[in-house]
Amino acid sequence: QTEVANRLVDPFETAFQGIIRTNDPLLLQRAEHGNPWTLYRDLVRDPKIFSCLQKRKLALISRPWNVDTVEEGEAGQKDAEIVSDILKTLMFDNLCSELMDALIVGFVPAEIVWNVHANLIVPERVVKRAQRRFVYVQTDANKPPELRLFTAANMLTGEPLPERKFIVHRVNAQDDNPYGTGMGLQLYWAKWFKDKNLLSWSRTNERFGSPTPWGKYPNGSGAKEKGTLFDALKAMNNDGVIMTPEGMSIELLESKLTGTITSQKDLCEYMDRWISEVILSQEPGEATGATASAASEREDVRLDIVQADADLLSDTLNSTLIKWICELNGLAPCTVSRDIKKPEDRLANSQTDANVAALGFKPSLEYIRERYGDGWEEATPPAPSPAPAATAIAPPGAAAAQDLPPPAPRPNEPAAKSAASFSEPGIVAEDLDAIDDLVNSELADWQPLILPAQDALQQAIDQSIAAGESAAELIARLPELLESLPVDALAQSLTRAALTARLAAQAGISTK
Repeated sequence: QTEVANRLVDPFETAFQGIIRTNDPLLLQRAEHGNPWTLYRDLVRDPKIFSCLQKRKLALISRPWNVDTVEEGEAGQKDAEIVSDILKTLMFDNLCSELMDALIVGFVPAEIVWNVHANLIVPERVVKRAQRRFVYVQTDANKPPELRLFTAANMLTGEPLPERKFIVHRVNAQDDNPYGTGMGLQLYWAKWFKDKNLLSWSRTNERFGSPTPWGKYPNGSGAKEKGTLFDALKAMNNDGVIMTPEGMSIELLESKLTGTITSQKDLCEYMDRWISEVILSQEPGEATGATASAASEREDVRLDIVQADADLLSDTLNSTLIKWICELNGLAPCTVSRDIKKPEDRLANSQTDANVAALGFKPSLEYIRERYGDGWEEATPPAPSPAPAATAIAPPGAAAAQDLPPPAPRPNEPAAKSAASFSEPGIVAEDLDAIDDLVNSELADWQPLILPAQDALQQAIDQSIAAGESAAELIARLPELLESLPVDALAQSLTRAALTARLAAQAGISTK
């Protein structure tokens, strides 16, 4: 457990009494003495930086978190539930949001205030502390740098911290910079140029948006008269005034550019895109291609960032807060994590399931509940429709005569002719009634002949419903099914009835 290339043998670094200073060039050059971290903390005052940082924070804490046990078994699961209940009373999401400030500064220290509740040692609150109050010191070559607290008694190397007392979330920590390197290093110049440009832009708008007062004083005026004129001009405009003696000429050399000057606006928008790309890893409207493809690409990038933030923060919490809760209370080791996944497109899922079902597969109830949520039950299959009422089977001519009312007579046409309008030419109503009587007497025993076929067809329909077949599948099997039905006797009876009706019609025609 020894380190060969440790910091204490580094010939390129001079560590006075083990004190480690940050190697951030911006903090070393431009930060104020004694509190370099203020340089980065003030960046959040910029609206664009604050907005982008809030997107990353809220995207993380809006995801559900859960506590899992490292050990399998019922006992480990109960311990995980205890740790989960402790975190719920701690405002866990608020703690995660405060630790996420390390994205800008590089590291965030937070102090745990322990208390006893229900025979458990629990964190009553976790308080975020200012970075300027801490320093990293390394005196042992085989141990990592130690975080210490500046006090009034020791402002050089600081005081050692108690065990299980402080959480430190770091971003991009390195061997020669245990403080970490946040995005402030990349955001500082974007905000600096933006602030300078906004100041120039506002002055330009004020200068050219309103006239400049120009006062003229007589030749030979004294300081008192000039001061009075100057005070009057300043009362009219706080930005700038002009004073000249009478007879003096002033001219403005204007640029040859024509149209509206938009250089300040373009620079501000460029700096905002710079800020957005640094924090969110993508510019607004950066993705190209179709709208749906671009939106999917941006969503994937966002999920990758949220997943990375959640993993890094969970590593910090699992190695400190969660570990200490389990150790102090004798619980099984547990870990906390967040569920980061892309929301499912239920419309696309339902279309996929419908296509699979069309191939002949049936989803299980567990699959439906897992995919679409709870509250689903299997649908009750519809009851089989009752058999249609028996009707007399007759040739087309007879059915028309019995069931349909006689058509209305045409104008100037006798009613007797209209009564035989559905019969063949030359057949009158009296002959049609005789034919109907012959056909009906022949078909009087049709029901005993059709019942076997009807029962066999109804049985086939019931079996199809029980097997879960669709109507299309049943219709596709009808030709094969009809060939097996007992319809020979029925066919013979219908043939005999049709022949009887034909012969009777031929024999009963009267000549008129």
